[in-house]
Amino acid sequence: MPDISLALPNEACIELGRRARARRLALNLPIEELAARIGVSDRTLRSFELNGRCTLGTFVRILEALNALPDLQSVLVTQTRSIEDMRMHAQSRQRKRAFKKQPAGSKGDVA
Repeated sequence: MPDISLALPNEACIELGRRARARRLALNLPIEELAARIGVSDRTLRSFELNGRCTLGTFVRILEALNALPDLQSVLVTQTRSIEDMRMHAQSRQRKRAFKKQPAGSKGDVA
């Protein structure tokens, strides 16, 4: 099974369509029955399985009908960070300033 995180957007869509088809077949669910359950035409579902393109609403209904909706639980979840992580991040983002130049003849000059 290809890693979707390494795929181009179009490739990821195609892979999701393939996975949905494999899930449907594993559940021994005819394409006509799944299409009827989610309220789309056979052609729409067949097209999704081939090229991975459909509306987000259709995609969610497909996942629900295939008992795969829980697989989306971790999608787009904001990562929580500890207070210490936030402090360290804030410190690393502080603006760095260049040192002031020493005037000629000061202690730092070498003659």
